[in-house]
Amino acid sequence: MTVLGIETSTAVCSVGLTNESGLHAERSLVESHIHSEKLLTLVRGVCEDQKITLPQIDGVAVSIGPGSFTGLRIGLSTAKGLCYALGKPLIAVPAFESVAEAVFLSHPQIDRVVVCVDAKQGDYYFGAYEKTNGTLCEFIPVQIGNLTAALSAITGKTMIVTDRIDEVKKISDKSGVIENILSYCRGDVIARIAIEKLKDGVKNAPENLEPMYLKDFVIQVHVKS
Repeated sequence: MTVLGIETSTAVCSVGLTNESGLHAERSLVESHIHSEKLLTLVRGVCEDQKITLPQIDGVAVSIGPGSFTGLRIGLSTAKGLCYALGKPLIAVPAFESVAEAVFLSHPQIDRVVVCVDAKQGDYYFGAYEKTNGTLCEFIPVQIGNLTAALSAITGKTMIVTDRIDEVKKISDKSGVIENILSYCRGDVIARIAIEKLKDGVKNAPENLEPMYLKDFVIQVHVKS
């Protein structure tokens, strides 16, 4: 089983391929506002790298959020288009679940992961995870709140992954390790999680799937004086 994974919830635009035989291939760019321009180029590139054609994949997985309003819409619309065109199943993967999984893969000594992303206007998206018998468990559900609440689960072997390291350091007086989230936004990990979901029969109807925004999109109009 081979799955294509798409991650566009942050400034990272990442595409990956994963299968059950050990394939973990990825192409990523880190730059704001390039997702619509570069996403399909990355899809084509990672497939060419692995000599896989799109009809050969068994499903398309996409990061469902929370995160960038624009990035999530671009990723989801691209995933839906591929699924409709190829007749393949669509699998939605929570963005923070994928980030936490990537952290545990890179740092097996870590006990807990707190994912914390700036939601603007003083709000933060956050959730917390740990591994229990090799299974990723969410012990603080993904939600929106202030930074103090986001950091309430920190212990000695907690890693905080965030896009606002300086702000976190101002509040966190405990020994958690703090790293930039962008290193852990990976399309191949999205695909890795999706394979397990597909094995369990989890699929999403493209026509009904919407991003996990958590926060209303507000259009700000600047009036010329």
